[in-house]
Amino acid sequence: MTATALPASASSPRADLLLVHGYASGPDAWRASGVMSRLQREGWRDCGGFQIGAEGSLRLAITGDQEERCLYRVDLPSEASLSYQADALHAIMTAMMRKRPQTVHLAAGHSAGGVVVRLAMVRYPELEFSGLITVATPHLGTDAAKLAHFLAQTPVSMMAPFIGLGTLNRSQRLYAELEPESPGNFLYWLNHARHPKAHYLAIVRHSGSLGGADPFVAPESQDLTRVEALKGRAEKVVSGSGHSLEAEDGQLMAEFFDRWLADERETK
Repeated sequence: MTATALPASASSPRADLLLVHGYASGPDAWRASGVMSRLQREGWRDCGGFQIGAEGSLRLAITGDQEERCLYRVDLPSEASLSYQADALHAIMTAMMRKRPQTVHLAAGHSAGGVVVRLAMVRYPELEFSGLITVATPHLGTDAAKLAHFLAQTPVSMMAPFIGLGTLNRSQRLYAELEPESPGNFLYWLNHARHPKAHYLAIVRHSGSLGGADPFVAPESQDLTRVEALKGRAEKVVSGSGHSLEAEDGQLMAEFFDRWLADERETK
């Protein structure tokens, strides 16, 4: 399932796209994977990025005030809780809305980054994201997080810093938030919370053979159409294999963002 790309034009609404990386990753993943080059080929411009520094300070390195379509890479502390990262994203979006007012805001999130954006949309509907695309995101949770959370509460956690696994201790709350959805836990609350009106698309990895399957997040967990609050509102497309970003993800993003921006143009 794909859409036909529509060329940007003077009549298209001005748009900003935030690219939010996942756990144990960083903003360069969007470039290294080829996603950014595909987006740029379709008319998006690299306008810089945002970084949350020490003690929550926000650093801006952005340009392109006059560009019609800007993409920004967001550098979040991916070992922190989803809640902390969503609050950081709120600060970033507030700065963006001051910098480029009257702009359509879109987002793409890889892995846990997709949950971060969705949480920010639920907590802060005033941000008015018009669309979200997630890639290999554990919307319904992941057994990998459940295992990591368990290990973080055992004597293994004492040895973790000495064997290069310090993140096991630093990310305990994150793991708890990403445990498979069940009544009373974090993802159950999020997946039943009211979501703002917006376009939602999940890029879901093929299940396939063991070698090509996502080793961290099951395909059904990546599927936004299974999220209770988004039933009948979200879309999905199956593409790619494994857990990492792929260049084809960028092409799919460009096509769907073009479709959504066309919808925005029609409603104005």
